[in-house]
Amino acid sequence: MALTRTDALIIQSKRFRETSLFIIYYTLNFGKINAIAKGVIGTKKSPLFHLFPSYVELFLYRKESTLSLVSSSDLLDPFPKLHQDLKKLTYSLYILQLVKATIKENEKNSSLFWLLLKSFKLLEEAEEPNLIELVLVTFQLKFLKILGYGPFLNNCVSCQEKIEKNSPSLKVSAKAGGVLCGKCSRGWVSYPLDRISSCGRDGESLSIGYPLVALMNYLLDLKLSLLPRLKVPFNLRKELIKYVNYFRAYYLPVSEKSLRFLKSIEKNA
Repeated sequence: MALTRTDALIIQSKRFRETSLFIIYYTLNFGKINAIAKGVIGTKKSPLFHLFPSYVELFLYRKESTLSLVSSSDLLDPFPKLHQDLKKLTYSLYILQLVKATIKENEKNSSLFWLLLKSFKLLEEAEEPNLIELVLVTFQLKFLKILGYGPFLNNCVSCQEKIEKNSPSLKVSAKAGGVLCGKCSRGWVSYPLDRISSCGRDGESLSIGYPLVALMNYLLDLKLSLLPRLKVPFNLRKELIKYVNYFRAYYLPVSEKSLRFLKSIEKNA
């Protein structure tokens, strides 16, 4: 069994027996893997393996069918500002939770690795609350696209008619996978967004304006490094967050307990 090297992000780490750690990584070369770091508890390197999220250079003996064995790990970026800010840390842990819960082991996806790394770096450097929210919602949009869930916004997902500024009576449906033109949306039951359950209803759809469709489409193709330059009006940003959460919840029904806890703290502060 040969020693291999890869860039990796620590998704989770927890104690395994007396002196070892069980660690979940998302790696550049192998996707999500589970590994054991033996004998690190109580050593100078112990904090390194506990810290998540963090970006490391990883050396390990890889096994696809069982736990890989960590040989050594060098810290490349601990994202210190993420760990010093409750909101940034909560958003980061939510992103890690999405990856942990939805991504299978040993499925390489370099696009997802770079999306994760760039999102953490951008979250760390973000100073304005508006930008912090935009990073999270943009990550979710791009994450859905990488996994093949859309949302598909350029054309009607039913008849393929091009969606344009003057397209009337647009609706969006998570079940359908994207935007429906006025003609094709007639057979879909429409509900107000605040009445949609987290898992969705069969045949549901939501009315949506073209400006929001255009913004979501723009974010899907936007380089993350350019996100700080984007100014989104308050009302449109709030709509964007609600619609992306609705779409994400249909395909990736992961608990939002940490986000709700953060909102309760902010509300009572």
